[in-house]
Amino acid sequence: MTLVLSKISHNMDALGLALETESARLEDVLPDARDALRAIDLIDDLEDRIQQALDLNWSGAIPLYEPVADTFKLPAHPGRMDIIAADGSQIYPDRHSLALYYLINIGSIVYQHGIDQAPTCNSWPYIFFESNELYDGDHIIGSTEVDTRRDVAEIAELRRCASHVADAVPSIALLDNGLLLHGAPYSRRDHKYDIALMEYLSELDSLQATGVALAGVIDRPRASQVLGLAHLSGLPRDNITQESLQSLGKLVRLSDAMLFSNLDPGERSALFASGSYNNLKHYQPKKHKVCFFYVNVGQIDGPISILRVEVPEWVAQDSDKMHLVHAAVVEQCRATDGFPYVLIRAHELAVVSTKEQREVDQMAAQAMIRHGIFPRISSKQQGKLWTQNIQDT
Repeated sequence: MTLVLSKISHNMDALGLALETESARLEDVLPDARDALRAIDLIDDLEDRIQQALDLNWSGAIPLYEPVADTFKLPAHPGRMDIIAADGSQIYPDRHSLALYYLINIGSIVYQHGIDQAPTCNSWPYIFFESNELYDGDHIIGSTEVDTRRDVAEIAELRRCASHVADAVPSIALLDNGLLLHGAPYSRRDHKYDIALMEYLSELDSLQATGVALAGVIDRPRASQVLGLAHLSGLPRDNITQESLQSLGKLVRLSDAMLFSNLDPGERSALFASGSYNNLKHYQPKKHKVCFFYVNVGQIDGPISILRVEVPEWVAQDSDKMHLVHAAVVEQCRATDGFPYVLIRAHELAVVSTKEQREVDQMAAQAMIRHGIFPRISSKQQGKLWTQNIQDT
């Protein structure tokens, strides 16, 4: 054992006290945040304020066609419905391992609500080892690039599943994540990202054509975009600057999930659009602008459980699809106390265990030996394995 717990034990009481103090502060300012939310629709020049802020790279929430402080009751769940979910896992490239590669594994499930039939489950592994897949110029690609490829594979699997569900049955497709592709194309020109983004948007086009509603589900969301809108609405017009927009003032470290923690079980918040540059620059022109709402999936007399649910604008603008997403997300959470059952199952189908990663490494090593290459791990990695073996014994 190398972590000497006794050397930090005296800090634990201070940690608890700090958390208690911060929690009390947030509770004190929460009523002010909700007052600011209710006042947003009373601002006459709100659209001008938002545009002024967007010109300064602000990325807060943009109101849509619902009053921002309104709440919406849980709609009826259809008796028959198909619910698709996909999730991904990965092995990142490691220059210390036996072979240089990366792997993406996608799990998916099609759950047929309303009939007595086992869900259809799949797991699809993809391994990448060609030079054009592994390198960005002279450098091995990093985790962000792998995550980008995983996101594309997840949405492609949803599209594949959606193309096989019955047209006459209401259907939704769920992702365990937001709907914006990983990466930051505005920070630097990235050819690989540009290609991935084109693929991703094309898959969204195809998914939309199936008629299946799409949503991304985020657990324990930390975003503060709606709070950013509330903060913006209270600023004097001549004080809307990059500096004033960078901080939420006394609302700092609150989250939108806290703001909407007064939702009743099953209720959702109003819909908003994300003001992020990526969303408005790349998704909005393709009619896939990402919108979102918050929903309390907790049960009566149970703990509050707030999820952020993201939908493309073609779902946000369709009341029937919105009702399907709202009803299905809440219903799927009832069996698991807080997160959709189908997404939990998709994760189980996708996850790559440490044991499985070792087996992939051994398969790669055997293939190398068959071709006259004798693999060995780096000395650094060998030292780590020795240390691990000593600790395990």
